[in-house]
Amino acid sequence: MGTYRVAQVCLNGHTITRAVDRMPELQEKFCSKCGEVTIMECLSCVTPIRGEFETEGVLILGSGYTAPAFCYTCGKPFPWTQKRVKAAIELVQAADIEGQELAQFERDVQSLTKDSSETTIASIRFKKIMGKVGSSIAGGVKDILVDVVSEAAKKAIWGI
Repeated sequence: MGTYRVAQVCLNGHTITRAVDRMPELQEKFCSKCGEVTIMECLSCVTPIRGEFETEGVLILGSGYTAPAFCYTCGKPFPWTQKRVKAAIELVQAADIEGQELAQFERDVQSLTKDSSETTIASIRFKKIMGKVGSSIAGGVKDILVDVVSEAAKKAIWGI
């Protein structure tokens, strides 16, 4: 049997510690990478942010931990998810994508952060827009979104 530890993450999504409840000495009030305030619980429902999963008697070296995109209790996106979605939309706007096409892109990016029946069609439309914006903007959008889009979306869009 195992348990989730409590993570501390800054509002930009940098993980401060995956187990603040076990190693409180690692806490930071402000992120040492970007200076943003750090949190240990969902701002909507105050549920602790899930950190690493720990199984008694099992030692895990290293970690592939990534801060979650959504709260597992209330389903709301964490601030870093919201910031990345907003930044990706602003970057695409800089490529003169506007009107209905931009509105659809905004909806698609929101869909790509969740595994759902909309992921496949949103991925196809997303790739179409990325083909229009040029490689530097498309690369920037990938860098911004790669940690918050669903695994299915990553595979469909970037093959990762």
